[in-house]
Amino acid sequence: MARRAQPSRESLGIRLYRRGGPRQQARRILAVARAGEAVDILADHFCRSRPDLCAATVPTWPQRVKYALIFATLLCLFLRDWKVFHACMVFALCLFYTLVIVFRLLSVAVAAARRSEIRVSAEEIAALRSEDLPVYTVLVPLYKEPEVARKIVAAIARLDYPADKLDVKLLLEEDDEVTIAKIREVSLPSNFEPVIIPRGFPRTKPRACNHGLARARGEYLVIYDAEDNPEPDQLKKAVAAFRKILDAEAGAGSRPGPARLLLGKPKRTVCLQAKLNYFNSRQNMLTKFFTLEYSVWFDLFLPGLHALGVPIPLGGTSNHFVTEALRQMGGWDPFNVTEDCDLGIRIARAGWRTQILDSTTWEEANSRVGNWIRQRSRWVKGYFQTHLVHTRYSWFAASVLAAVCLLAARTDLAYAPGSSMLFFSLAILNAAWIVWIAAADWRRYQQRELLGFLAGKEAVSESDLHQPVRVEGNLSPWQRLAFVFAVGGFSFMLLLNPIYWVASLLFLFRAHFAAALPSFADRIRFSGESLREIVSGWRLLYTEVTDERYFGRDMYNATWDLLSGRVNFAEYRDILAAIDDWSLVSQIFFPMAIGLLFANFVFVLLGLASCHRRKLWDLLPHALCMPAYWVLISIGAYKGLWQLLTDPFYWERTLHGLTAEDASAVLGAGGVRDPSIACSVWGAGGGKSSVGGGGGGASGAPNTSDSPGSSAAGG
Repeated sequence: MARRAQPSRESLGIRLYRRGGPRQQARRILAVARAGEAVDILADHFCRSRPDLCAATVPTWPQRVKYALIFATLLCLFLRDWKVFHACMVFALCLFYTLVIVFRLLSVAVAAARRSEIRVSAEEIAALRSEDLPVYTVLVPLYKEPEVARKIVAAIARLDYPADKLDVKLLLEEDDEVTIAKIREVSLPSNFEPVIIPRGFPRTKPRACNHGLARARGEYLVIYDAEDNPEPDQLKKAVAAFRKILDAEAGAGSRPGPARLLLGKPKRTVCLQAKLNYFNSRQNMLTKFFTLEYSVWFDLFLPGLHALGVPIPLGGTSNHFVTEALRQMGGWDPFNVTEDCDLGIRIARAGWRTQILDSTTWEEANSRVGNWIRQRSRWVKGYFQTHLVHTRYSWFAASVLAAVCLLAARTDLAYAPGSSMLFFSLAILNAAWIVWIAAADWRRYQQRELLGFLAGKEAVSESDLHQPVRVEGNLSPWQRLAFVFAVGGFSFMLLLNPIYWVASLLFLFRAHFAAALPSFADRIRFSGESLREIVSGWRLLYTEVTDERYFGRDMYNATWDLLSGRVNFAEYRDILAAIDDWSLVSQIFFPMAIGLLFANFVFVLLGLASCHRRKLWDLLPHALCMPAYWVLISIGAYKGLWQLLTDPFYWERTLHGLTAEDASAVLGAGGVRDPSIACSVWGAGGGKSSVGGGGGGASGAPNTSDSPGSSAAGG
């Protein structure tokens, strides 16, 4: 009788993770381990070290209740007074939009004022002795990329690091027979190890990286995509930077290692993010815009976050980790399609830091619009996933809604008792949700201690066991705010852009638009006005009053009179009460609308600043045309939002190898050595292969990537 195939611990862990609470999960996992059915070690970390999190787009019951309360509250406020509701919502969205832009400007200004990246001099690199260098693990995820085998070996061979200290893992999917066959044709050096990833769900790059992490032998670990060309001395720079940082953090003494790092006080640096940029930046208009965006992100924005001391959303490649710290955090979330961003936030939650390394990895910019949109949609979807996970138990929305409902209940009490009771009930429900979450926090805290005891302390760090369960609970208020602006706020802004653009066009051409409305627009009436009249009479600033004594008064001249002493506070309050609600709200919104007009110039200025930082003077005209690029970004954002709702775990594949230019030939002075080195290394047939086979050639066809292969990370 054929022996029944044993399920992997990953598949078992995922199934068990979706059943019951942490206490039941711990018992089932323990039973599985005792029965000897565990073949894989990934889900061990995922299920035991992160019981408070699950797949990012599978809402928990508290989340579903929160979303239901938000929808019900907003619907009731809309039915109460649609004009005031609309104006208040527009004002709130514009205020949030403006704050996101101000935060980005602040980050860039800080980065421009002083270079906060970790810089390693040539003398410091020369002082490193080969025998003192630690083993460095290099993870290279591949999926359906048979044509990049030559580039992988060549790029790794160009690294200025002792070959016997490199532990290179080629991560290959079990069913990717084409890539596996191509690797078998290659005479791999002895320090290359192909790792076959067993079939499982979800099929993503982070899942493959977790398999590589489980087999990593290095003290430090870095991820490179198949088309990456890092600067040859990047690994040595990372080692020197880690040692400098640890000496500064832990004080003078013997050379610090991961043990001292993890046992020390919080705020230790466990990750270095190298900069990313493109070697084919001049290929076409799209690659030029893409290069400007990457230059802003990695040369200005991320260094600014580093200087401000807030969580850094990592890029998808060239992340240098302390391996033991990465293991204690449970590796990457295989359900998140931007696992890099999520991991950067979890590093901050664990009380550790990420810093920026002043070294560049050169990648291939996406040069086709359809391919670019697929890639961008995955990034935005992953940013939304990360935001949802890390605000899962946030009290902010419920607190604001409860306060708004209480204000509405108090306002309606005199003339609409029924409406007042409705809003008072909604306020109570939102407050009850906060109490429910607070009680659940304490219950989950106790369950996690039991889970850690059953699963074994070696798999769960002390910081993970004893930190607050709310994922943003151990971030400072400033760090929480920065996370919202940098991740969720940035993605939400991409969705708002088309709405603001369309609204601006409608306002500018409102008379023509009103005339073009069909006849039934005259029968649609709001507050006694038809839809056609509302559109044709649309203004940014309304000044109607309900009392003739205050004709001509508005919020601005009344406030000035109060500050100048012409009216007292009681008179000032009477003036505001006499202003029509719609007019008062429009007067509050008016300066925000003017600010939004100028805010559109901010990103143009950022593009110009990136040209100055990278000396990309020939791209200055393209920086002035960046608004055309924003349209594409918003299209990708809406596609990502749709996939978030319909297919959250789908890893959108993109193509690489679309340029005929080779990175090593293009860069020259960019830090890559003579491309002949790659040819000589490839042609040497004496290397030991972990898979088998002899030498082979590459056809040069376009390479498919992602899921879980190469993917650049971005904003």
